[in-house]
Amino acid sequence: PGSRVYGVPSVKAAWFGEAHRAGRVGRNVFWPAPNVDSGLVSLVRRPPPESSVGRERVFEVVEAAFGQRRKMIRSSLAALAGSVAAAEAAVVAAGLDPSSRAERLSILDFVKLADHLGPGS
Repeated sequence: PGSRVYGVPSVKAAWFGEAHRAGRVGRNVFWPAPNVDSGLVSLVRRPPPESSVGRERVFEVVEAAFGQRRKMIRSSLAALAGSVAAAEAAVVAAGLDPSSRAERLSILDFVKLADHLGPGS
């Protein structure tokens, strides 16, 4: 959390385990050679975090939060919660700062947030 490359894939990977960069892959191993760098990722599995609403709801919250990346979490979750006030109440109940942004939250923060938002419709 907090880096400029942290996003939905990072959070979802963290649900399943701990991801680390494991190496580089040169451009010349692809045909045609791409204009991007490639890398290998190591994922060490661990049990998923405990959640009362489950993985699908947590991932729904993650996607909603990053859908409007530059907004505060209370604003980006307003549609999912029903209103800005309901989103803010869930954020506060989860022990998080309503003015924080999605890119600052860990997988455990998203789990707490989803649990306080409750099951989806």
